[in-house]
Order: sequence, then C-alpha cells, then structure tokens
Amino acid sequence: MRRGDWFSWVMCGLLSGCGEGSADEAGETTAPAGTSASSGGVGSAGTGGSSSAPTSGPSGPGETGVGVTDAGCLAPLELCDGACVDVMHDPRSCGGCGTRCAKELVCVAGECVVACGLTATACGPVCSMLESDPQHCGSCEHACAPGVACVAGSCVPDCAAGEQLCGEQCVDPGNDEAHCGGCDAACPEGQPCVYGSCVAAQVHHLLISGQSLSCGATSPVVSVAQIYGNLAFNTGVRAGGVGLTEFIPLVETWDGSQGETIASGLANMIAEQAQQAGESHVMLVSAHGVGGQPYVALKKGTTPYANGMAQVTAAVAIAGALGKSHAVRALAIVHGESDHIANNLAYADDLLAWQSDYEADVAAITGAPGPLPMFLCQMSSFTKYGSASSRIPAAQLRAAKARPDRVFVVGPKYFMPYTDGVHLTGDGERWLGEYYAKAYRKVLIDGQRWAPLQPQAITRDGAAITIRFAVPAPPLVLDELLVTNPGNFGFEFSDASGAPPAITEVALVDEVTVRVTLASAPVAGNRRIRYAHTGVAGQAAGPTTGARGNLRDSDATASLNGYPLYNWSVHFDELIE
Repeated sequence: MRRGDWFSWVMCGLLSGCGEGSADEAGETTAPAGTSASSGGVGSAGTGGSSSAPTSGPSGPGETGVGVTDAGCLAPLELCDGACVDVMHDPRSCGGCGTRCAKELVCVAGECVVACGLTATACGPVCSMLESDPQHCGSCEHACAPGVACVAGSCVPDCAAGEQLCGEQCVDPGNDEAHCGGCDAACPEGQPCVYGSCVAAQVHHLLISGQSLSCGATSPVVSVAQIYGNLAFNTGVRAGGVGLTEFIPLVETWDGSQGETIASGLANMIAEQAQQAGESHVMLVSAHGVGGQPYVALKKGTTPYANGMAQVTAAVAIAGALGKSHAVRALAIVHGESDHIANNLAYADDLLAWQSDYEADVAAITGAPGPLPMFLCQMSSFTKYGSASSRIPAAQLRAAKARPDRVFVVGPKYFMPYTDGVHLTGDGERWLGEYYAKAYRKVLIDGQRWAPLQPQAITRDGAAITIRFAVPAPPLVLDELLVTNPGNFGFEFSDASGAPPAITEVALVDEVTVRVTLASAPVAGNRRIRYAHTGVAGQAAGPTTGARGNLRDSDATASLNGYPLYNWSVHFDELIE
C-alpha cells in the first residue's frame, strides 16, 4: 500500500471505522497476515516489500487498528497486540490497551463516557447542559443548593424580599456579619450586624418611658445587687433630667411609692446571656416616664420627653470622658392605661409618632443616625378600670404591624402577678423585664425580627374556625395551671346577629393551629374571633381574674430568677373573612 493509502486507512479508522475484518472475542486487534518485524509492513520502502491490510480491523464507531510499520506506530497511536490503536478514542482500548468501554459508551480523551453530542457535556453517566443544569452548573463538579437555579453556568438563587445575592447565596444584609449592609462587608469579630450596621458600642443605652408601670409604682424592690457591670445614672433608674454626672451600678431603689422597674430584669438577663456566649453587653438603663399620664403628656415637647433627651446628652458626655463608646439601642414603653380611660382612638398612630420622634431626636444628639426600635407590652388591666374590653391592646398590635421593623409587641401581661390589679409586684416587674430582654436580644443582638404569639391566618369552614398562629417556640399549649380557664380557654365568637352561635369546642390541631368549633355555622355578618378580649368589669387583672386566656407556646428560655418565660398569646379581636 502506498504511503498516502496507508494514511487514508488510519484516518478512516480514527473517524468512523473501516474494513470488514472482525475482532476476536476479547476485542483484540491482530497484526496483518504475513507481516513480520523483518519483512517490512505497510508502506515499507524496501524494493521487494509488499503491503497488506490487517486481518482484523476496526468494526465499530471510533475503533481503530492499523498495521505496524517497521518504524512503529505514529503518534498519537499506541502499539496494542501488534496493531496501532488510538487509545484516546478507541472504545476497545480506551486510555490503554485492552480497556474496553461498555457498549453504550464512547471513548473521549481516554475515558469512557456517554455520547452527549456537541451541546452537552458528559458528567459521569449522564449528559449535562452546564449552562443550565443545577446539578452540574458550570462544571460537572459544581452543584447548586437545593431549589437554586443554574443560569449561564452560575447558581442564581431566588432571593426573598429583603435578601441580597452575594456570590451564589442569598443573605440578609441587615443581620449577616459577613455581609453587613452589603456583600463582603464583614463586621469585626464580636460585633453583631443589626439593621445593616456593625455594632461596636461598649455602653448600650436603653430608654424607658410610659406611665406608672414604667416607673415601678407599688412594686417592692427585689433587685438589690449588680454583678454584671450594668449601669444607671447617679440619680438612679428613674433618672430625671438634671444632675446626671456619672454612672453607677444598676440596682433598683424604693422612693416611697415606686420601686422595682423592668430595668434590672432586662439588663441582667441580656448580660448573662452575653457572658454565656463569651461576649460582653453592658447596659445603661434610664427611665423618664410619669405615672398616670397619657401619650399627650409624654410625647415630644413635654417635660418627660425632654428628660429623656437630657439623659441621652449626659450619657454621651460621661461615656466619652470614660473613653467608652456609647449607643442608644432602644426605647421600652410600658403604657396605655390612661389612653384607655381617655378612649384615644388614635393611639396606634400616636405610638408610631412617638417612636419616630425618639429616633430622630436621639440621632441628632448622638450624631449616629439609624433605627431606634420601640418595645412595648399590651395593656391587660382594663377590667380594673370598669371596662369589660378595651381598644388599646388592638391598637398596640396595629402599630407593630404597621412598622414591623421598628415597633415590637413583647406580649400581654394577663398571666403576671399584680399588687392591685393594675400594677405589678416586684417579681412581676423583674419578670416583665426578662420578657423585654427576649425581644431585645432577638432584634438588637441576633439581628432578627421579633413577633409575639399571635394569629397568622384565620379561616372558616361551616361551623369550624381554624386559626394558625405565629408561634415563637412550638408547640402550642392550653395551660390551665398557670392561668385559670375563663371559659373556652379565653376564645369567644361574635357576629352582627346579637345572638352568635356558641362555642362548643376549642382544640389544638397541631403545633401551631387551634380549631374553634361553633354550635352552628354563623349566618350574620361581621364575624369575629376574639381572645382574652372580654372580662368582668371591675375585676383586677391577673392569672385568675380579668380578661385572660390559656394559650401559650413552649419557650424554654432560662430565666435568671426561675420564672417561666413561655410566650402567651396576645389579646386579639380579628375579623373572619
């Protein structure tokens, strides 16, 4: 065979396979008959040389098998059992002599792979489109997270509202320490990311306002020692607005009518949790509320409000003199009774204005603009004021729903101990402070949203009303030990008929759902489901009297003082669509 014919023979074998010969059972190729190392082979230049085709040649796609010349096999062929074989593409000798591919595979670059065509890539036993396959995105070895799409060879998750795509993951720049405020903006070690900013304060200032419950009226002192380094002004927790010259240890004091406030319960629990995490969180707490005063007597432009701003101004100066960084972190409100008496229909809007004014004016003093969240508890003592129900608890919820990033309802107070049906005992104030601490930590240390135990979705099917709750710590519990049952565990149904169907059963459906069954399907309009909404006018608030209910979660957060810290359902009055 002439040299040009031999070259055609080789290319034919490489590209499509030629010849009519057959391989033996093992797929081996044999040297051409009559050819020996001394007599010359195909394309021999000897005068008397002869050439012949091999007795066994390629018989399938990609198979090769060309006789050996006296010069050996030309690259990239290799000698396999006397024949020149392309081990990079021959499925009978793929990657090496005798390494046979399974019949459904082809040999590519010396490896047995599936035949995927021009637009796909073999990834193990499957053909993949690397531009769009989430299991092999951009390369065979790169898989996207579950539920994440592959677009143009990159994993692109569908980020939720408020999230940002950083690389190939969705992050919340509001609380992600590695991406605080934006991608790759990492906080220094030990600094939490809150509202999109790294918090580096050494003194965390909490302002308290409201009426008598914010001042500890009638509440005996129970917190008399400070072991965590938390601070008050030299004028005490109820600091006022003048003579604020230094910080002293935070302890509660009795002034003749006012004692324990929420300050120690809140600050000490936050500090203890920080210590357990190997961190530090020193708090300065100062109150400036006034007993018996509605919002209009406490808002911006009043003396109590001015005292709060004076406390901020003094704290900045004192912390600076001590070489400490200072930040006002939050406003705690304990309020609502006087606005209940005044029947204030605009109370929800007033709360929003209150928070907004504090945020703006504190920023003007500190030079550090940013969110200043308001934490508040629901009023639960309206029966003591001669009312069976009140608009104030619902207004407090509305304010929180209107600004879920700024206003946070800690919870109700119907399960707590009272001295007179309106004011809490010393343990009650400290206990309430620990509830505020749970919400404070969630928002201002963990950087997440706080929501109390409250209805999330309400549906009705005939006589059955199903209420799914937002539950901080499932499962739900109907607890008749800590709170006595006022009837139907505190649930009631109302409609426009004046004689609504009675409730026949209240039952837990699952960890987050309650079903209320009526005696018959309601037919009148304005159908409403209520909880801890109606009590006996004149009764004291508390776990055995007043407007109350038995629904709580299973929160196992440890108290510093042995109090159970379950989250109890808020007072609510909701329309059934």
